[in-house]
Amino acid sequence: MKTPNIALAATAGALTLLTSACATYISPPPVAQPDPALLAVLNRHVTNDCNPQTAAVLTGMHLPADNIRGFNYGIYRDEYRDTIVRWDGWVYLKDQPGALVVTLDEDCRPIQIYAREGAKLPGGR
Repeated sequence: MKTPNIALAATAGALTLLTSACATYISPPPVAQPDPALLAVLNRHVTNDCNPQTAAVLTGMHLPADNIRGFNYGIYRDEYRDTIVRWDGWVYLKDQPGALVVTLDEDCRPIQIYAREGAKLPGGR
């Protein structure tokens, strides 16, 4: 008779719990047709193929274009393939410290949006 491997079963259970917890907290951000004024502000700060998708997320969050004081991207590379695997769009606002961060995958698909360094998401999210 085979005895069950308790350590293996516990690890599998913990991994399932962790995965489901992450899926609960990281959900795609709301998107909307990009506001042309918001897209223009992003384009003034940095030229990037992901700007329309970033603007779509910011429009979906109801962020007014005239509240952006700065914007740039951070990139994450796969060092083995030498390709970009993720973009973080850092949005600096006029009315608060810190930044909103829009995370996009390598194809510019939105993954999440969150606030850093004292910023708050529009609408109290």
